[in-house]
Amino acid sequence: MRFALLALGLLGTPAFADPSLQDAASGLDLFPCALSSLSCATLTVPLDHRANDPAQTLDITFALSFASNESKGILFYFVGGPGGSGLASTDGYLSAFDPSLTENIDIVFVDQRGTGPAHGLACPTAQARFDIAPAPLSDPDAILATAKSYVTDCTAELDADALLAVANTDQAIRDSELFRQKIGSPKVWLYGESYGTQIVQAYATQFPTAVKGVIVDGVVDLTLSAEAFYRRYTLAAEQLLAETFALCATIPACHADIPGDAAQVYDDLAARVAAAPVTVPYILGDGSTVQRQFTSGLLEANAFYALYSSEGRAEFLRTLAAAGRGNLIPMLQLGYSNMYIDPETEIGMEDPGWFGAAYYAITCTDYGSGSGTPDERAARILDEARALAPEAPRLLRSYYLERIACAYWPHQGPDTRPAPYAGGEFPTLVLNGDHDPITPISMAWSVLDHARNAYGVFMTGGPHVIWGRGLACPDSIVQALLYDGTLPAAHEQLCEQDPIGGYTPLTLTDPAQLADALTTARAVETELLNYIPLAGWDGEYPATYGCPMGGTLTATPTEAGTDFAFADCRFWPDLAFSGTGVELSMDEPDDGMTLTLGFTGAAEGDLTYLHRTADEAFSLTGIWNGQPAGLPRSP
Repeated sequence: MRFALLALGLLGTPAFADPSLQDAASGLDLFPCALSSLSCATLTVPLDHRANDPAQTLDITFALSFASNESKGILFYFVGGPGGSGLASTDGYLSAFDPSLTENIDIVFVDQRGTGPAHGLACPTAQARFDIAPAPLSDPDAILATAKSYVTDCTAELDADALLAVANTDQAIRDSELFRQKIGSPKVWLYGESYGTQIVQAYATQFPTAVKGVIVDGVVDLTLSAEAFYRRYTLAAEQLLAETFALCATIPACHADIPGDAAQVYDDLAARVAAAPVTVPYILGDGSTVQRQFTSGLLEANAFYALYSSEGRAEFLRTLAAAGRGNLIPMLQLGYSNMYIDPETEIGMEDPGWFGAAYYAITCTDYGSGSGTPDERAARILDEARALAPEAPRLLRSYYLERIACAYWPHQGPDTRPAPYAGGEFPTLVLNGDHDPITPISMAWSVLDHARNAYGVFMTGGPHVIWGRGLACPDSIVQALLYDGTLPAAHEQLCEQDPIGGYTPLTLTDPAQLADALTTARAVETELLNYIPLAGWDGEYPATYGCPMGGTLTATPTEAGTDFAFADCRFWPDLAFSGTGVELSMDEPDDGMTLTLGFTGAAEGDLTYLHRTADEAFSLTGIWNGQPAGLPRSP
């Protein structure tokens, strides 16, 4: 049967090429996209497709990437969330893929209703308060108050009652289908990642004749109720977090930074912040110090978000190592970064790529919270959380808090769930990593097992969403299907990657290390490259940040990279440095970091340090603790 399917797949390729997107879009009023280098088009659609009231409409914007070679097909690309902006993501996504994708495939992105500058649903002030609020299961009154306040404050901040009632996946599918019809009704490939897999499965089910093929990546099982979905991913995340702690012991540098049990360090910190938020002195960009609160909400969010990628796990372990040594600043900064909170003001930032209220508007109306009043629904969720607590001791908040917010949301979704995605005459490619915390691989298996003409590619150690990370498996399999209609070689295939990225050791943990000038200079470079606030810098305008223990650093973009200025900057309590730095990143032989610094405190001196990344060569000159500084010589 598989040979018959393979022959069908190859013979089914049309003798004449499908019309390109460039030709199909010739009748559209195209304009330059504001957030990317692509061309955009706006389509006016009914506010409510089911009511189809011509007086009530909504403008939906699509971004179009035209194949630079002869087009081999049109791909509708649905991003994750819900709440992610397709248009804001285009340049970042397309640059991550093999260049052959944009050479051979026309690609359409969309700002789904509820996202984007025109009608994006975001309430950053209410969102920040909700995301960092302590809401332990031991204090149900606090949980209910937190959820009620969020819904009340967020919807007031939005002032978008008409849109809230129709911000859901079904309406979004109909928006994109109208666009497909507008460009001549070509058959299209549907790709969805994470939440986008919900759209793609439902789209292909409702409009099978529109579909050339389906690719789902980080797969949601649509048959699961809200309770079952949250239970499934919470338990999967618990297992991944426990494995992450265990992996630390197998990495010499991590084990050196956390000599004991990483899980115990985390549990001790969790118990501490559960008892009360911990006050952390925080240095602002003007050099002043404010007192901030590190909460259980921030800790649990950091642990959960770390599980999305191998690099995230390594970064989280480094912040945990610092916390275990009494330094909570990196953990606090990571929380601000994950929750998109401005560290200068502790107010939620508006993000052109993410619309947090759209997440709730769509999730709460796609899934039901059960029967009864909002208070009755919330009480039932709390009872379910108490029952699950023994199995999810570290990440239980992930199971109940969003669901309770949905219980109070003004619009509720259906409690019935759709039938399993059945596939179709077209091929369906199912992609998933087995280290995915939010769409566990068991969901992908379920979709694969129920769909016709479906193939699975799974990655051992793989993260949430596996296509487009520069790995031949699965990228070559996806490309062969898209470009040539070549079906996968087997019903299921396996890829591999390491479950955890490279761990960067903490620096200058032993005061004796300050005797060595090169070790100290390299420590500055290491901390600079791993400084969490700087990682969130957009690189467009100069920005000044407080250093963790005092002083400031300023980053200024240049044509060749970044210039740095340091003023009494302290990454360690007893060592300050001032001076300049230049980072070159032009893919040239002289790329690297140059630091010209003066040090005071536990060690003193003036150093010029160069690390050339092209050949990993180092040089050092200057005076250190009253002696000429240079590179060490082995005896």
